[in-house]
Amino acid sequence: MFDAGFRDRVYAAAERIEARTGVDPLDLRQSMAATTDDRLEMLPRSIGIGLGAMAFAVAIASFGFLLDPVTGPGYAGTTVFVLVGAVLAVGSAASVVVARAARSRRPQRDRYEDAWARLAVEVWPAPRYQLFDGVRSAGSGYSRTEFLLALRDDDRLDRFRLRAPFTAMP
Repeated sequence: MFDAGFRDRVYAAAERIEARTGVDPLDLRQSMAATTDDRLEMLPRSIGIGLGAMAFAVAIASFGFLLDPVTGPGYAGTTVFVLVGAVLAVGSAASVVVARAARSRRPQRDRYEDAWARLAVEVWPAPRYQLFDGVRSAGSGYSRTEFLLALRDDDRLDRFRLRAPFTAMP
């Protein structure tokens, strides 16, 4: 197999790093958990703000309907507005709670990210000097999860040999 040398080099480096740090950099479960927690920490900024703004807008509309019932959709419609506003507010608060839970796991995630960074330094050359599709660039074309899945499933690693995978979305 053409990529057997690369596969062996990855496993050997991972064993050395696990012996030094106590963390397996090839652990797919930890990799996916770290990636998921990164995304969950962004919930309040991405979804929570929108839900909060919509809850505020619905609250203003509901308050107006309660002050002047003639302009509103009636008792049933106002009740629906109030319930939708409450659900949106709870969703906004839930995004903060979920993000805080993900943030509390950051020390464990940082240990894994450190082990992965050590593996990447040992296995792949500096990415800015590698050719990617014949063009000089600093980016990668695959994720860490793709690489770990290919490694786990004994797929060909030819396309992974020259460039380290990206680990975080920009």
